[in-house]
Amino acid sequence: MANPMLSLAGELVKSINSSLLASPPPSTEQTGNDVCYLGPNGEDGIDHVVYCKDLPDGLRAMAIAIPKSNATKLTPPLSIKVTTFIIYVCQLIYKLNGYPGKVLFMAMPCNVLWTMWFSLCFLPMSVQTMHIMYQLIVPYTSLAIVAVATPDTSDLTMFMEEASKDGLVLNFMKWWMLACAYFALFYFGVAVPLSLKYGINLNYMLSPPPNPGDMVSGPNFRLQSTMCCSTAFFFVQFLANVAEVFSKSVRKSKDA
Repeated sequence: MANPMLSLAGELVKSINSSLLASPPPSTEQTGNDVCYLGPNGEDGIDHVVYCKDLPDGLRAMAIAIPKSNATKLTPPLSIKVTTFIIYVCQLIYKLNGYPGKVLFMAMPCNVLWTMWFSLCFLPMSVQTMHIMYQLIVPYTSLAIVAVATPDTSDLTMFMEEASKDGLVLNFMKWWMLACAYFALFYFGVAVPLSLKYGINLNYMLSPPPNPGDMVSGPNFRLQSTMCCSTAFFFVQFLANVAEVFSKSVRKSKDA
């Protein structure tokens, strides 16, 4: 039996744009009468549906769908579980070995987010509870973005906590993480609602893009895309920092 909250969430999403299909249409014409959109109120009669062949050039590839809910997809994949476990354990070690009372900082927004993720990954809970947790994580993420943008490092005195004297590593990590956070906030918080409203697959947020060998596919395609984007951001930021260091060294040698 479908979970009532998931069913309600599916109905609410569907109400944003009733013309969306339950699965993406094929990228190329298969039957000669492939359907890309239902009628304005979800009608599936031949006089109401919008055929892919009748769409303007280029729009077919960006047609989206609202897949049917699957409760098992709420369970975080193994990669998220491993990452969460490592980071959360490191947090606890630093907090427990810091100055007296430092463990209380586990109540700070960033650490609360990791506690929520740890709970989702390793504690038994109902589908309804998991859904509520995800809904809370989304708005709370904005607090983590603020922390990354304006970090307070005054009490970071333990091994691997101290910033380097020239600030190069800290600056690199700060701007990379900030870029990833704002990217995720915009495309998950803005692009997804717009995609649902207008039926356009903005940045391939609702169905995976065409890619060699379908490397980015399946129920976790957004996670895969996020990892690819964060890796690209890391690489570009690294090249920019290397260029900055090289430029500074050249200027110093000229001044000398």
